[in-house]
Amino acid sequence: MPLFVAAIIGALVQAAGSIVGRVLISLGIGYATYTGIDASISWARDSFVSGMSGLPAAAIGIAGLLKVGTIVSMITSAITARMVLKGLTGGSITRMIQK
Repeated sequence: MPLFVAAIIGALVQAAGSIVGRVLISLGIGYATYTGIDASISWARDSFVSGMSGLPAAAIGIAGLLKVGTIVSMITSAITARMVLKGLTGGSITRMIQK
């Protein structure tokens, strides 16, 4: 008898989950997952560094005096921290969307 009750409860939980999902979809509420955010930040940082390598020595010296490398590091760190606070885990963010 307990096996039968457990099977019925499991079926009801599964049906309720699908009903709730259908209601949320019909209301225009869903979830979207955005991936590749950490790769985009790394790409931007690497593009900046490779762009700096083509500059003349005087420009690189001035950039060193102005601490441009520190600025780029601070900006990428701030963007990464903001994404982590918004829910970045494993390179992707899952957000609730409404249509």
